[in-house]
Amino acid sequence: MHAQITQMCHDSMNMLSRLAEEQADAISHAAMVMVDALIHEHKIICCGNGASGANAQSFVSKMLNRFEHERPALPAFVLAPDSVTLSALAQDNRLTESFSRPFLAFAQPGDVLVVLSATATAANIVSVVHAAHERGCPVIAITGTSGGEIARLLNTNDVLIQIPEHRTYRVHEAQLFTLHCCCALIDTSLFGDPDLA
Repeated sequence: MHAQITQMCHDSMNMLSRLAEEQADAISHAAMVMVDALIHEHKIICCGNGASGANAQSFVSKMLNRFEHERPALPAFVLAPDSVTLSALAQDNRLTESFSRPFLAFAQPGDVLVVLSATATAANIVSVVHAAHERGCPVIAITGTSGGEIARLLNTNDVLIQIPEHRTYRVHEAQLFTLHCCCALIDTSLFGDPDLA
């Protein structure tokens, strides 16, 4: 068991090292897209299925509360339809709209959509990306290595961060790390580096 744990740690470190080498520019770009939106009084809207959804909720909690240092709450929320809404959508065969319908209800042009998807093929994720483009909102997509269907949908105003990993649980690990990087970059850009104060 010790050897397995050690191997998993090495695999995780290797994956994060590749992420830094291959996706640092994309992560920085994503953070600056969010900073620009926040400066112009827009909001950040996040979504994902399963563990990706949990990572989206974690990110939003850090935006609304704080990341590492105290600062004002930042406008962000996660699309997470409740069980009653989901059952209503299912009854009308609209589960593929589980994110896009609430997005279109709340989003304004200039808001940022952050989608997290390990496979980047889920129909409800594809649908919300279309909704963001319809509403004039840039999309930040954090996907697995292939980029899936989402990569083909993105335009020049969007940002694709492709985790260099095919194993779903590793993609979820890297999603959270990527979002932590964005939190740090957003806080420093908006409020300065507290260590230099």
